[in-house]
Amino acid sequence: MGPHEVRAIAMRVQDRVRAQFDWSLDQDIHVANLLLKRIEAESSNREIWNPSGRERSLESLIDRFEEGPVATVGAAAEPEDVEMALLEGYRLVFADGSIGVISELSEDCQDEAWSNTLLLVSDGDGDPHIDEAAQRGILHAIHAHGDNESSLIEMIDRLVTIEAPPAILLTHQTPDRIDGMLNPGGFTDGDRAVCLCAFLGVPIEDIRLIGYTTSEIGRWTGSTNPIRKMRKLTFMQEVLDGLGVGGRL
Repeated sequence: MGPHEVRAIAMRVQDRVRAQFDWSLDQDIHVANLLLKRIEAESSNREIWNPSGRERSLESLIDRFEEGPVATVGAAAEPEDVEMALLEGYRLVFADGSIGVISELSEDCQDEAWSNTLLLVSDGDGDPHIDEAAQRGILHAIHAHGDNESSLIEMIDRLVTIEAPPAILLTHQTPDRIDGMLNPGGFTDGDRAVCLCAFLGVPIEDIRLIGYTTSEIGRWTGSTNPIRKMRKLTFMQEVLDGLGVGGRL
């Protein structure tokens, strides 16, 4: 499955989500542009955040994706599943607060997990679990959507206090082309992590799902409205089904 097909499948769900929740495309665009402008403003003394720095980070990630299979880790992750994936040679892509599961691994596995973590996919509400990832320099794919403006501001405020902040990619969920940002498709951090991997060249058959469920709210989920979150998970399932990854959850 090519990148354009991945994006087409997953972007259709973005359009349906906006209609279902009566969310404004204009607000999605506003927050995306706000995030981009804030990063550009902060990049004057952070070369890794400027357009060429972000492009190098993207190219490096694509190269690492070519080295073998990837496990994307969702909000219902349990330590034994992560440890098994590491044992079987998978590298890790975490959906926001799910990266907190590393703290529950055995000490040896914690070191291995951090060294094999390729990416954190976040819309900014996974704290405090994402803080250590930032301190350790884990690449962040930071996502803008219409109702996370305050979370993004708080996240960037924390990142700029780090002496050596992590490399970043920027993602959005609008149909517009926004230079310096990607829209790989997807809706929740979990399915967007899968979309981003597939969009950047990881074969669908090389992606393993860990901690994905539609029957309950995962314990690593950030602050959320429970009823709305369960509705969101049905759209996550739709994206994953469309991509043909992981089977039923």
